[in-house]
This record gives sequence, C-alpha cells and structure tokens, in this order.
Amino acid sequence: MTPPTVPPSGPQQPNAHQPSAAVQVLWAKSGQKSEGEGWLPVLHHLLDVGACAQAILEREPPSTRALLAADFGTDTDTALRWTCALSALHDLGKASPAFQHKAEGLARQVWQVLPWQDHSAATPHGTVTQVLLPGLLAEHGWTSAASQRVAARIAQAIGCHHGQRDTRDRVPDRGTGEEWKAVQNELLTLVLQAFGLQDAPPPPIQSWSGEAFMRLAGLTSFADWVGSSFVLEGEPDPLPFRDPAAYLEQKLIQARAELDRIGWTVRQPLAPELRTPDETFAYLPSFAARPLQTLLAELLNVPSDRPALVLVEAPMGEGKTEAALYAHLQLQRAAGHRGLYVALPTQATGNAMYGRLRTFLGHQVTAGGGEAVTVDLQLLHGGAAMQGTYQADLERTAQAAARPNTQAPARSAEEQRLFPLPNEQKLTDEAESVRAAEWFSHRKRALLSEYGVGTVDQALLGVLNVNHQFVRLWGMGNRVVVLDEVHAYDTYTTQLIHALCRWLRALNSSVVLMSATLPDQTRRDLLNAWGVTPDAPPCYPRLTVARLGDAAPISRHIPGPRRNVKLRLRPLDPEVATLAAQAVTLAAQGGTVAVIVNTVQRAQQVFVAVRKLLGDRFQSMYQGSRHPERIGVHLYHARYPADERLDREERTLRYLGKQPATYTRKGAVHTEDMRPERFILIATQVAEQSLDFDADVMISDLAPIDLLLQRAGRLHRHAANEGRRGAHCIPTLYVAGLADWPKAALDAHKWKYIYAPALLYRSWYALQGRDTVALPDDLDLLVQRVYDPLCPALEGLTDDQERTLRCADRELNSLRRTHITTGGQAHIGEPDTFLELPVQPSRGEPEGEPVQDDPAATAGEEADEPRLGTRLGDESLRIVPLHRYDTVYLDAKGRETAQVATLRRDNWDLARKIYARSLQISRHDVIAALKANPTVRGNEHRGWAAHPLLRDAEPLELVNGEILLGKTRLRLDLELGLVYERLE
Repeated sequence: MTPPTVPPSGPQQPNAHQPSAAVQVLWAKSGQKSEGEGWLPVLHHLLDVGACAQAILEREPPSTRALLAADFGTDTDTALRWTCALSALHDLGKASPAFQHKAEGLARQVWQVLPWQDHSAATPHGTVTQVLLPGLLAEHGWTSAASQRVAARIAQAIGCHHGQRDTRDRVPDRGTGEEWKAVQNELLTLVLQAFGLQDAPPPPIQSWSGEAFMRLAGLTSFADWVGSSFVLEGEPDPLPFRDPAAYLEQKLIQARAELDRIGWTVRQPLAPELRTPDETFAYLPSFAARPLQTLLAELLNVPSDRPALVLVEAPMGEGKTEAALYAHLQLQRAAGHRGLYVALPTQATGNAMYGRLRTFLGHQVTAGGGEAVTVDLQLLHGGAAMQGTYQADLERTAQAAARPNTQAPARSAEEQRLFPLPNEQKLTDEAESVRAAEWFSHRKRALLSEYGVGTVDQALLGVLNVNHQFVRLWGMGNRVVVLDEVHAYDTYTTQLIHALCRWLRALNSSVVLMSATLPDQTRRDLLNAWGVTPDAPPCYPRLTVARLGDAAPISRHIPGPRRNVKLRLRPLDPEVATLAAQAVTLAAQGGTVAVIVNTVQRAQQVFVAVRKLLGDRFQSMYQGSRHPERIGVHLYHARYPADERLDREERTLRYLGKQPATYTRKGAVHTEDMRPERFILIATQVAEQSLDFDADVMISDLAPIDLLLQRAGRLHRHAANEGRRGAHCIPTLYVAGLADWPKAALDAHKWKYIYAPALLYRSWYALQGRDTVALPDDLDLLVQRVYDPLCPALEGLTDDQERTLRCADRELNSLRRTHITTGGQAHIGEPDTFLELPVQPSRGEPEGEPVQDDPAATAGEEADEPRLGTRLGDESLRIVPLHRYDTVYLDAKGRETAQVATLRRDNWDLARKIYARSLQISRHDVIAALKANPTVRGNEHRGWAAHPLLRDAEPLELVNGEILLGKTRLRLDLELGLVYERLE
C-alpha cells in the first residue's frame, strides 16, 4: 500500500505563498480511506466549502446580505468575505491527530512531516475546530476580550456543522504541538488570503447574537453539504497552495453549477409587480376579494421594509388562506423575504394545502406572460412519501433534470430567474411551473427550499434540541412563515410556537398566524412573543398587524358582509347504538350525514352498528361507489396503513368536497359530480381541521367549544349544494352528551383522556338552554366564556357538580402550569439567551406529528414519561402489518415478500411500498410486547434496519389477519383499520 505523494509545488509566482510540506499532506476526504486512493487535502475542502457559501449568498436577496453586515458590524462586502471565510474554516479541526489517524495510508504520509503519537481518542473534528479557532484568530488580530468572546461563539457556530455544538474548552487530542499549530495557522492564513482578509482587522463588534449564530451555523452546514458533493478527481490540484484566491475563483464556478443542479437559484419576489387580490386570484372561479383580504392588503400597503406579525382571527369562509398568500406576496416584495412555508396541524391538512399552494404558485409565475420559469415546492411531513401529487412532482422534476440541455452556458446569478427548466421557452400549463427537487426532499434540507408546506412540527424542530436545528432555522429565516389553525395546539406546543415566533422575529422573518378564534390570553401571549404590547382587541372577527420594532400592534375589526349560519342545536344520548340509529334515520331522509367522534375505537363501533342497522341498504363507499337505492357509509380515521388512510381522505373529499370532483379510477382520470344522495361519514378529529368538506347534518361527540364549532363549520359549507340537502335544509348539529351533566359520559366513553374535563364541563354549560348557535356571531363569545383563565363559578349547578367542576378546574390549571414549564424547558431558549445556556445533548429527531388520533387507546394504563418532542404524548411506534405464510408478505394474498432482513438500501421502490403499509401506534402494552421481542430487521448494510425510510419501522406479523400480543389481539380489517381487542 503506497501512501499518496506530496503534490508538486510547481512554478512559483513572485509573491506566491511557499507551502509547507505539512499543509500539502493533511487530508480531508478520501474515496477509500484504507487504500488511500482518491483524496482531497484539508485546504482544498475548506476553500470548496467557502466557495459554496459565497455562491449561496450570491443568490440570496439583498436583505439577507444586509443582515450579515449587521451581524459583523461592517459593510456588506466585508461581511460576506468574513462569512464565507469562517464557513470555510469549519473543518480546520481535521488538521489534527484526532482526524488524521483515521486513514492508515494517508496517515503515513502525515507521519513523515509532523510529530505523531499513538492516538485512540475519537474527538469529533468539529469540536476540535471549536477549540482551535479562537486561539488562531488571536494571532490574526482578534486579541481583545470582545473579539475573543465573538471568536468563541463563531467557532461554535461553524464547528457544529455535524449537528451539535460543544462547549468543551479542552479535548483529548494527544500529539499536538508547535508543528501542528504552525500548519493550522498556515491553513487559516491561506483561507484568509483567498478571501482578501489577510490584513483585515477583526470585525468591530462587541458580541455575537443568537440569530447571528443561527445564520452562520445554518449556512455553514448547507455549504458543507454542497461542497462535500464535489467529485474526487485523482491527484489534488496544487493551485490552492500557491494561489488560494485563484483556486477559489475556479471553485466558485463549480459551486454555482452544483447549486444549479440541486435547484438553488436566485431568490427574488414571486410577483415583481404586485397585482390586486382580484387579479392575483383570478384563476379561482368567481373569486371576489373578501373584506379580510382587502383590509389586510391595505394594512400592509405602507412604505416599510420591516417584517411583520399578522394575526387573523376570523371564521370559516372568510378567505384566510388567500389572505395569507397575498400577504406573503406583499411582505416578500417589501421586506425582501426569500420564500414561504405554510405550517398546518396534521399531515392530512398539509396534503390538502399542498395542492392549493401548488396551484397558487403555478399561476403566479405564469401570470407575467408565460415565462419559462418554475419554483421549487416541498411537502414536509412524515408521510410525504405517500402523497401522490408530491411524488409525481419529484419524479417529473428528476426527469426534467436528466434531459440533456444543449442551450447556452449557465447564466450568472444576476441573469437567473426562478428555476429555469431546460429546453423550454414557454409554459402552457401552470402545473409544469412547480417542481420538487429531490435534493431538498430530505428532511433536514427541506426547509432550505424556497417554498414549502407541511406540518407545524417540521417548523418547531427548529427550536428543539435536535441535530441541525440551526439549518431549519436558517431555512425559515428572512422568510414568510404561516401557522394555520393555531387554536388547535395544547399549552405545551403553544410554548414552542411562542419560542418559534421569537426566533423568526430575530431572524427577520414575517409570521402570519391564523385561527377561527383564540382565547384572549392566547392572543396576548402571541403578541408578547412578537415583542409588542397587546392591545384591547376589537370586535370579532379581527385582524392584527405588528411591524418589527413597533411598540403596539394595529388591530381592526373585519367588516362584513359575510356568510351567517344559524345552527339548530339538538342534544343526543352518547351511547353508540343511539348515534348509529340517529345517523341512519337522518341519512334515510336524504342528504349527507357527518358523525365525528372522539376516539378511533368509538368510530369503529359506530360504523359496525350502522352497517348492522342498514343491512341490505348498506353500501361501503370504500369498496364501492354510489348506489341509488342504498346508503353509502365511509369510515375515516388515522389507524389505517398510510396508503389506505390517504385513499380514505381522498374519498372523503371526493364525495363531500366541492363538485365536480376529479379523481382517478383504474388509472384513468375522471371529473364528475360525486356527491351522494344519501351518505354517512363516520370520522374522528382528523376530519375537523382544514378538510374542505360539506355535510348537510352533523352528529358530534361533546368536545371543547372551539373544536366543536370547528366541526360544525363543515355544515352547509358550500353554497352550491343548496337545494340538494334532502330533508336537512336547516343546518343541525346533534351533540352527544349535551342533554345531561356529562361526567358519566366522560368516564364511560373515555373522553376525559382526550380533552381536559374542565373544558368539556364548561363547554356543556355554555350550550345549555340554547336551541341555536349563530356563526360567526356567537363564536368568539362562547370561546372566551369557556376559556376564561379565571375559571368563574357557574350558576345553577348542584353541589356535586360544583365540586366536580372545581376539581377539574384545579387539574386543568395544574396541567397548564406544568405544560408551560415543560414547554419552556423543551426548546433551545430565547435568541438573547440561547448562547448563555448550557448545551444539552441532542434528543434525536422526535416524530411528533399526530399521525394517530386515539389517545384513549391506553386509557387507564400507567403512562410513561411524556416525550419532549414537538407535542407531548405517549411513546409511539411505527409498525408495518405483514402476512405470515411460508414467509412474510407485504400483501394478504402473498404476492410480494417484505424482505425484512434482505432489502437492499438502494431499493427505494419496494421501501416506499412497505412504508405505504405502515401506521403509527401508541398503545403501551402493544409497544412493550413488540420491543420485548423485536424482529431481526437486517443490519447496517441490508434489510429494513439499513434503509432510511424503514429503519424505525417494526414488522407486525399477522396470521389470518391477526396477532395476539399479551392480552391484546390486533386485527387488520379492510373497513375498520387496525382493531384492538382486550382479552380478560
């Protein structure tokens, strides 16, 4: 095994650097470490990454570069040079025995010119960078106490590029000495020379802020990922040792080409010429600007380049989504923001919004005359691999990138527009103008994409102590971030949202918060998180705008006209048999009935009871279609394999969404009116948020008032359905548990494990004596009454009821205090205190998205400690039901083996099929049983354990469709989904 030779120094220019032998043999990357073939010196990699940082910043909007100038306290050009040079120095720690010993052949070359001792420590080279850099910078003028403090913070920012920062000031790195320090200093000098900073004084700043840390750390990791993709090409180029600036110029060309390849181009306004809301949304049939949209456009149409917080409190049907998208266009132009992320409560709502945002973007980029431009849009949540439209966009984008491009050479940053498609001069279809680049589809990179939609959890990972959280924050910085349905989260997650708002404000982002209504305390807390003093709110519905730097917000009542609905309110006994009988009776009268209950088990029971009552009149809307003489029944909840859940979600919208509906059957696309004449939808909470469906009459379990009215917002939602509602011309809401004091129902039906009993009692009380509820007029009044933080006494209760309520109030207040404390401890800290807090070890990447919706599945059992992820909850596990015959198969007919231990890492087609059959469970006894007897899933090279999509999935082997785990039988039913049966 022959060690690599020292690169020849070549002819020297008069003032060229005379490289040491040591700097020429330190290696950073090796194609085959043990063989020493195909290697890259440390200096080359440092300059490669510095070039990538420069290329990235070239394509950022001017506002991003201005932020860096403020970070360094210098002019923009100097700040960019320092930023790129410091990003380049991220791997300075590789110039140490801690790293150099890792490849035997390459290490022998180092031994010849640098002192060496036996070395067994595994100190991460990023940590070594953090320790070395401040002292080396001191030799280049960073000698003052302030400069050294800043240097230490900067060293942490660039040294944590592998995911986590480290505050150790000493590392076990034996073998260092003056010779090693000399070559480390030589590397630093060469990098500074490349960026024209060899004689520059240190930046004139006294401190380094939390937001400056995030900007530098996020950029460094991004640039390192791009620079590390450069192909190793035989013997290293000797140029950087002689003239690092010339090498940097060469690599800048390569960096630009690589950014072109992955789809990172110039960040510029989506709508260079802002049009009116009516012009912007002209692609929507019969669109006319609503008062909310007009008022928001007016409040934002001021001569200011400052980011803003926008808080929208308005009922369903006011056009909140279009208002947020238009606000993005205004803020993007005024404040120089670089993109948009829309965050929603669930995967289902994210899927629905992906289509809407995709259409919006497609129309905006073609509105100026059909220019050949596209934008990148990513879907961010744990089930994105199953979303058909998004996967089709990924495939189409990959195919377009693979086509040969024989046109002119790559354009400069100034000449680029939004993601040019090769070989296309004019777009004829808006859908073709939206792409999804595969490079950004990886979960840590997805928020780097210019546009995105997904769950709020993906955004909240930016403020949790997980690996590369700073990349997520960097991606959301100087951007518009929309948080929809902000009323939908518990106190714990709301604390994380507050922290996210503070960080987004510090990172020069604008935030749009939307809700049907908010408790007054929640509104005040959100405004405080943005740093403004809450005002006295105007009448509901209302709009609030707070510019960065303003002491107080501007709040306005949103005028009418608006759609007013008077719901007829009817109590109903909560027994399953009663709900089923009422649903059948209502459906027999014609029209569509929605039954929304609080647990999956209850939904399954109602479905079984309805099916039995209907007998021959039953028609499964999952296995069949409309039948003129039968009543269609459809079950929708989260305890289905992912592909079936998505199919059931699509069918819910196909039958109850806006008509005509477009759907695929047997590979062919159909568009027709699919609304049944008689139909029963039975669903859980997954149907209450953002799914745009319309029911003629509704039955709902008692729930907290805001969520109950959110469900009721699906009644008579689409005006086009008037005249075809059967006997249900008056929107009617039947509430199970409303007739009598609901304590017995909370116990019997396990509602007390789903929602805080105090909120259920107070919601029940707020509706007593009412025959109707007027929406939106009664909405805010009822919500404020139920969520009053003072918990006022309720008149007319019996002594026993008062004692029950007082006890429930105490439990709720205690829970809120606990969640406030827990949420405050879970996030990384505030921008102004983050760097002063002790560094905690990473908690990995918690999967906090609510992909299951049955917290009562383990009611009455002892719970583990809550997971401190994006949401509090019990431990969960992703399982894949398989079918055992002679071996295990993915399908019940035994046609495709699951390859649990043999799947190849590059077999993404089968991996996606397997993942499509997965679902997440949180039942304690089932998880314990599976963990006690884990299935062998291969190793680090083959099998599920080796595949990124399946490494956390546990096989669940079924025989005849079921399995017994401890005292619980699990059965996979085509109609019911995964069914739990507890055996005594």
